[in-house]
Amino acid sequence: MPASPAVEPDHPDRGSAIVEFVALGLLLLIPVIYLVVTVSRVQAGSFAVVAASEQAGQAISVMEADSFNQAAIHEIAAVSALDHGFDAQDLALEVSCSDGSCTSPGAVATVHARLTVGLPAVPGFVTANVATLNSDVTVVSGRYS
Repeated sequence: MPASPAVEPDHPDRGSAIVEFVALGLLLLIPVIYLVVTVSRVQAGSFAVVAASEQAGQAISVMEADSFNQAAIHEIAAVSALDHGFDAQDLALEVSCSDGSCTSPGAVATVHARLTVGLPAVPGFVTANVATLNSDVTVVSGRYS
């Protein structure tokens, strides 16, 4: 008759490897997920700031020279920021023209957009910014006026 296997007594650590693996896995996985979310938020911000400056530049190029309005240009750029999930107050827009006011046809306008990207899932009273992204576009204003 074959010998029966020896029965080992229960150890207090028996089965704790699975618990430790799950606990450490979650503990290490949460910062990695937050890092991925933060990087994707910065990438969305880079898309938003480029789209905002391009939309503002296109609006200046087709706008009649005598109807140039800085507030309207900012609203047009803010729509692009909103499309990418950013608030209008996170976007700063500056328009500089070669003639000083963009009212003469053929003036060269430069749009400088700046977007501040904050940390995701942070309460409103904490102001922690990840990045400030910039984009510049140069167009000819009111060319067809």
